[in-house]
Order: sequence, then structure tokens, then C-alpha cells
Amino acid sequence: MFLQENRETDTHSLPRKGWGEGAYEETLKIHTPQGTEEIQVTVEEQKYTQIQVETFLKEAYSFLSQWFQENTGSEGSIGEDLLFPSEIPENPVQLFWSTNSPDLLSWNGHLGEHISPKGSPVTIRCTLSLGETENVWEQSVLVFPPALSPAEELEKAVQQEAENISGSSEKELLLPSVVQGQEVSYQRLESRDSWLIWILSLLLGLGIFPLSKEREKQTQLKKTQQMQRDYPDIIQKMILYLKAGLSIRMSVEKLAADYMKRKEASLTETRWAYEELVKTCRELKGGIYEKDAYERLGRRCGLAEYKVLSVLLVQNLKKGNQSILELLEREAVSAGEDRLRRARIQGEEASTKLLLPMILQLIVVLIILMIPAFLNFF
Repeated sequence: MFLQENRETDTHSLPRKGWGEGAYEETLKIHTPQGTEEIQVTVEEQKYTQIQVETFLKEAYSFLSQWFQENTGSEGSIGEDLLFPSEIPENPVQLFWSTNSPDLLSWNGHLGEHISPKGSPVTIRCTLSLGETENVWEQSVLVFPPALSPAEELEKAVQQEAENISGSSEKELLLPSVVQGQEVSYQRLESRDSWLIWILSLLLGLGIFPLSKEREKQTQLKKTQQMQRDYPDIIQKMILYLKAGLSIRMSVEKLAADYMKRKEASLTETRWAYEELVKTCRELKGGIYEKDAYERLGRRCGLAEYKVLSVLLVQNLKKGNQSILELLEREAVSAGEDRLRRARIQGEEASTKLLLPMILQLIVVLIILMIPAFLNFF
């Protein structure tokens, strides 16, 4: 007894994928004295030995200890968000983070809002997992609230004093006259530039929305691009139907019928190339000669690709299916190359088109920021 692959080559083993890449199935031919059969063999991914697993876990533990020392210092404290590593370079161990006080330090390392100025101890826990083996790494850290700028400290003090001297049921929020031991006064900033912002917004809106002719141009461009994308699929399906024994006319009618079924079932949007095929089928049913119907198809589409298809279909009426198959297969190869070329061009154009909107937004932001400053200055 021996095993044989689909390529008719003898084999006595199957390679395993690396850890974490998953299993796969291989189709083999098995030859026995009773005959030949095809079987499916499942090849599981390669597993690490217990020694390798323990080595990876020890390296991960050491890596986390060094990371903790670098980010918390000798005092083991933090005053800003802590970025927990999601993986370890060249180590397959998976990391799962948690803390015993998520309100002070969340599982993704963000500091909470109600941290004591004197610091609060928090235990950071990371579960190290590799296959069915797990290990736990823990460290305690002293968490302090983030450092505030003088303006932020003053704002916080004003807010706290105002809430202390005002009741939540009162109509007005009373402002304190003394903050941090100093007398303070307040002024409300009047919005004197609202009319200017309104005019700028109006002008920006008029500049963004294209004129009707530009919209029509964009609509026609999208229609053309959609028809070009559908052309290789139409050619491939037509070749498939011809090889199945259908005539050119029956192939066109089947393409149109399948499209209409999908459209009625809301499985596809309007595809303009297929809409033209539907019109051609209606013309054929109305009594128009095939030659005239195919020529009108090329003229209606207006694209070079569909004009070539129209010529090929007309030639088929004279030379037969064997010739049209060879010509369509050549056209399919050419259409596939054109699709790849257009995809590369569109990818390059997309990055360029983003520059103008970004520049316009930058100009508007600069105007909104600078004009109030000039008004206050003068």
C-alpha cells in the first residue's frame, strides 16, 4: 500500500504548518490491491515541545519585567497612561492584560479620573498563554493623577469652588471670587465674529458643491468606469456558456436573464453594461436581425471594449463558434490586463485627489483662528 498526491507523485509524508497557522486538508489518492480511492487527510499544525513552551514563557516573563522597570522607574509609579505591549518580538506567547482597579487603571493602560493625589496602588496582571500552558505575571504600581498645566489646575479649581458654593437646583452657577487664595474676576467673551463665520461657511459650501454640469460629468465617468470593470466578467461568462454548447444569442439572453433575476431580488445594483445587454435581447425578440442588434450594442455603449465585442459577435455570424471562442479568449486576456492597469492608475489618482480637500480645510481653519485674533487686537 502507498499514498499518492493529486499530481501523481509518490509521497510518504505531508508537511505541517507552523504554530498558529492552523490545520489544512490534503486530497490524496490511495492505491490498494482492491483499487484506487481519493481520501482527505487532515494535517494539524506543528506543536511546540514542553521545553520550547517553557523557554518562550520564561523569555516573555523577563521581557515584561524589563518593560515594567523601564516604564515605572525605580519607584514603581506612573503619572500618565501606560502602553501595555500586545505582543513580544519573535515570541509566540499571547498576552492578556487586566488590573484589580479598572477605575484607576484600565486594562488598556488608561488612567481614571478619580485618582488620589497621594497615589493609589494598583496590581497589573498579565496572563501569558501558549497553547494549553498559561503563566501569570503580576506587578504592583503606584498610580498618580496626570500632571496638569497651571491653566488646567486653575480651571479645575474654579469648577470645584463653583460647584461647592452653588446648589444643583439653582438657576445660576455662582462663580467664586477667591480661587487658590487669590481674588479673581471674570468676563464673558462675546461672539463678534459669528456673522463672519457664517459667510465663510456659505462661501465654502458654494465652493464644495459642484455645478450641475460637473455632476453630470462625474455621473458619466462613474458609469464608464463601471462598464469597464464589468467587461472582463461578461467576456468570461460568455466563453463559459459557449463552451457549454450555447449559441451566441442564447449566451447573451442568459447573461441578461441572470442579471434581471439578481436585480429583482435586490442582490445587485444597476449595472449599465448588463442593462445594454437587456436592451439587445429585447431588440432581438422584437424582430431585429442579430447583426444589427450587436452593432447597436457597440454604438450605445460607446466604449472601445464593447465595440470590439460587437465586431466579434458580428464576425461569429459568418465564421461560427470555433472561431469566436479563440477570439473571445484572447479578448479576455487583454481585458484582464486592462483591468489591472486601470486599478493601478486609480490607486495613484486617489492619493492625489485627497490633497485639495485637505488644503481647503487647512485654509478655513486658519481663517477661523486668525480673524478673531485680529479683531481682538485692533
